[in-house]
Amino acid sequence: MKRAQKDRFEQGGWKIGTASELLGLTEAEEALVETKLRLGDAVRTLREKKHLSQAELAKLMGSSQSRVAKVENRDAEVSLDLQMKAIFAASPSARREFQGLIRKWSVRTPAPRRAAVSGTGTRTGVARSSPTR
Repeated sequence: MKRAQKDRFEQGGWKIGTASELLGLTEAEEALVETKLRLGDAVRTLREKKHLSQAELAKLMGSSQSRVAKVENRDAEVSLDLQMKAIFAASPSARREFQGLIRKWSVRTPAPRRAAVSGTGTRTGVARSSPTR
């Protein structure tokens, strides 16, 4: 939107913002919406790179051509499961790539040790006394 147009709207009492602000989405919700939109585009791109028709991709997925069209056209009713199924059917290497990404996310780094060290190089901490009877 051009600055002059934005200024006119704001002078008219309109508030200019993003869809995320309007809907009050969290960062995680915004990321999910963006991801679902991009996946629809990715399905179309992969299908076209493989020179597949929507009907051919649907057959590989065990679905219908109309469902593939809905995936590619960003239909809000399309599940993330169906989008991923379409990607894996269009590009078998996508499965391996996605598994690599999950492995990367799953790597645990060792937690740093929390014990303090005194100037002499010995550990310090809170001494616990045993209960007396």
